[in-house]
Amino acid sequence: MAKKWIVGYVLDQHHNGQGYMSEALQLFFDFALHEVGIERLEAGALPDNIGSIKVLEKAGFRQTGVQSIVVNGILKEHVMYVIRLKSNQD
Repeated sequence: MAKKWIVGYVLDQHHNGQGYMSEALQLFFDFALHEVGIERLEAGALPDNIGSIKVLEKAGFRQTGVQSIVVNGILKEHVMYVIRLKSNQD
């Protein structure tokens, strides 16, 4: 069975749209795969968080469905995503 991590991130809204999360995800992918051996990453976003959804899809995540997750004691629907990492040698 493949190892997996669940990815989460937060960025101050004043820095949205500047590519920081896209760049950080690429660095994170390299670390997860080559330093730790993680092959699968999962992430979720609120359906109205278009910016986060765009970041995930741009990074190569694919949508897998919807899941209810408790956040601060409130049940919220999240759009779920997954990406399988591959080394350049695959």
